[in-house]
Amino acid sequence: MINFSSENYDHVHPSIMQAMLEANKGFSPSYGKDPDTAKAIEFLKQEFGENIQVHFTFNGTGANNFALGCLAQKHHSIFCSDVAHCYVDEFTAPEAFMGCRLYPVESERGKISVGSLSKHVKRSGDLHHPQPGVVSITQPTEHGTVYSITELQAIKAFCKTHNLLLHIDGARFFNAAVSLGISLRELSTEIGIDALTLGGTKIGMMFGEAVIFFKPEQSNPFWFMHKRSMQLASKNRFIAIQFTKLFENNLWMEIANHTNKLANYFEEKVKSIDGVKVVYPVQSNVVFLNLPKWLYLNLRNHANFYYWDEQKEYARLVFSFSNTKQEVIEFVELLAFSINLHS
Repeated sequence: MINFSSENYDHVHPSIMQAMLEANKGFSPSYGKDPDTAKAIEFLKQEFGENIQVHFTFNGTGANNFALGCLAQKHHSIFCSDVAHCYVDEFTAPEAFMGCRLYPVESERGKISVGSLSKHVKRSGDLHHPQPGVVSITQPTEHGTVYSITELQAIKAFCKTHNLLLHIDGARFFNAAVSLGISLRELSTEIGIDALTLGGTKIGMMFGEAVIFFKPEQSNPFWFMHKRSMQLASKNRFIAIQFTKLFENNLWMEIANHTNKLANYFEEKVKSIDGVKVVYPVQSNVVFLNLPKWLYLNLRNHANFYYWDEQKEYARLVFSFSNTKQEVIEFVELLAFSINLHS
């Protein structure tokens, strides 16, 4: 069966699995004190800059909660898009862990803007209102769209004016960098963000994310928060070695290029089919289609993908490293056949 559900459905990239097997021998210091963790951090510093602090985590929800928990205090509010993963799909974990308020901000094509933010950031100094603390954006967004450098700079300037810290949820951050044709540093460090949740699982790892802080002070409590968040791995080398493999020979770029191009190829192939429509600009490895429910039901026995929004009749397709052009061709042919048969 063709599977365009999510990178989470896919197996581990063979190069990364091989790296884990090679690391699976002997004894090594625990809790990130091992040589493999040090090597991975050096790779990250080469990409993002020397003045960063890196912590590895098990999963995306834990990584986001840990990152935001370090930036926000309990009396703070966190502003995110109304479709943000931390707001929609991370259950009550953010509130439970951080003890502060999440405020959803109206989004367009998954993005929030300075205009929409300005409507919500208010009542600073008011004892009876959560105090503005952090803005969290997703790059690429939950709709697969990518913030441009200009858009990011505008949000950062707004944050600076209002004394807000800026966090990026980068579950597919590598895809965003490839989409814009810029370096990881240009998309983060040079923007002036405060923290990044750098996704590993969706780029081909078995598990693991990296939380990067860009302006760490020597006395910061992040090391302790890492433990408190229950995201500190005892055998951390098995997360770190996967990141090292991603950066060796730019494997991350190879994978992101492949998956982004598949999404663009799919968009091009589906344009000629009446009855379906690409909803949002295709700027990463995610495509949203306006797809009637009957058509989705016809296709689901042959292809796995999410029916994202039943009211709007939106379906989501995500392309992973092991998906191929041939699978795209087969899916599009099946799509066209089903529509012709129905008409």
